[in-house]
Amino acid sequence: MGTRVRTRHVALFIPMVVAVVVVGAFAALADHVEPTFHAGNPTCGSFDAAWKELKVEPVSDGEYTSTDGKLTVTVAVDEDAQEFDWTSDIGVDAVFVKGGDNGNLYSYSPESTGDTNLHAPANNDEWFGLSHISFCYDVESPSPSPSPSVSPTETATPTPTPTETPSETPSETPSETPGVTVSPTTVTTSPSVLGTKVLGNTGADVRNLIVLGLALVALGTLAYGAARRSAKSN
Repeated sequence: MGTRVRTRHVALFIPMVVAVVVVGAFAALADHVEPTFHAGNPTCGSFDAAWKELKVEPVSDGEYTSTDGKLTVTVAVDEDAQEFDWTSDIGVDAVFVKGGDNGNLYSYSPESTGDTNLHAPANNDEWFGLSHISFCYDVESPSPSPSPSVSPTETATPTPTPTETPSETPSETPSETPGVTVSPTTVTTSPSVLGTKVLGNTGADVRNLIVLGLALVALGTLAYGAARRSAKSN
């Protein structure tokens, strides 16, 4: 009997665990920020002047890119529930969901790159049909990189090269030679004086000529004697 009671309790407990898990799973899927209601049809710029807008109209599954090419979102629509999920390649500041005459604004701080189960305001027990979606984003300008400080380059001051000043060469001023007037003089030279000067000038050459002449005379005399003896013997 006790075993049957325990089995019955376990059988009742298992569906409760399954229910908790299922509810938790749905809660995880519906994990998004709570929207704020806004009347009319505002734009992203109405909420923040710095926000740009990627508008999806009509709302259907697909990938959408902003006109400036900065944002791309992927939308998956559940048409029966009139809800949608989205993901993006950069952070999104807010999503405005228009349905009926009004809309819901989902704001993200910090920026988000995805959310689930977004919808328009309530219409009795359902959500209004999805009229359009506005993804609000801004493109933050990157901080300028600090310019590397450049230390001033020291410029070497060239040492002045000494200029050689040519020494002044004193110009030679020719001394003035007093003019001498030479009157022509007639010189008469006697033959004896001229011969003495010639012989004196020739020196050893004259003596050598005398010796040579005597040698020639001696040779001539010997040759003549030999010729006489030869003629007599014949």
